[in-house]
Amino acid sequence: MKILALLNGLVFILHAAIPPAAVIKTDALISDMVVNDGKIYTATDGAGIEIFDSKTFKKVSVLRIPDIKNSDGKSIPPKIYSVDHYKDSTVLVSESGEAFRNVYLIRDGKTLKIIDNTRGLLIKKVRFLDLDHLLFGLSGDTIVLMDISKNTLVYQVQAGGGAFRDMVLSPSKNLVAVADEGGEITMIEVKSGRHVKTLRGINVDNINHIDYKQNTIISAGQDRRVGLYRAGGSYFIETDFFVYAVGLSPSASIGVYTDGTENELQVFDTTSKANIARLQGGEVLLDTLIFLDEHRLIGSGEENKIYYWRIP
Repeated sequence: MKILALLNGLVFILHAAIPPAAVIKTDALISDMVVNDGKIYTATDGAGIEIFDSKTFKKVSVLRIPDIKNSDGKSIPPKIYSVDHYKDSTVLVSESGEAFRNVYLIRDGKTLKIIDNTRGLLIKKVRFLDLDHLLFGLSGDTIVLMDISKNTLVYQVQAGGGAFRDMVLSPSKNLVAVADEGGEITMIEVKSGRHVKTLRGINVDNINHIDYKQNTIISAGQDRRVGLYRAGGSYFIETDFFVYAVGLSPSASIGVYTDGTENELQVFDTTSKANIARLQGGEVLLDTLIFLDEHRLIGSGEENKIYYWRIP
């Protein structure tokens, strides 16, 4: 009996979810997060862009933008919906106090508003292509390329037929993958705005989140499927709950997805599909998962915490 109890205990330990190795607190709820140049950039609801060192997790600086007027005429810090960083430049999308959104560029110690409410753009996500060009994902599933130096919109193209859910650039930044509520992923050539192809047949409902590493795309579906698109053979993993976030390691050999009602994460081998580790999640559903390297992962949701795990 003692041996059986010991074996059962060992099995439990082997299958127990790994807790976060660290939890980093921000001053406000997190709405977006990116990693660049060894730093974590978090877009928050009222506390600006909080920046952390990706090794020590110490806060190194905070970027703020001007307050806005709410419906009562009171000045308040705006919510920031999306952030990205490239070289020495940071771009962010924020609420304007009106129907549409502002875009600020922070460069050389200067904060410039490059898009305001009068442009009529309901921007959900922004990403740098290079120092002179930005890519926007709009709520109506429209992709917009902006030339910063000329302050012009190069093109606006419709990605799919549904509402925008997520977009991610290929590692070379020549393609952008766009996910929508119809369960399809549209591949667009960034330079021209030309539709290259549409990935379909795996997700049949809203795709909440996608990631793109090497020649592999992973998708998080409201249909309870984790999709994996790659040239060597695409497939999906059935889960028991809506999948809200996914991530791929830099080599795309390891994937992770939110799994179950306890906010846990499942780490798996993308080739064999074998489970590698189970991770304890946060207090809310995580909507962003980013590998710092092959064995370090961070995640965040709509709370004021960044979770960090080490994967065996």
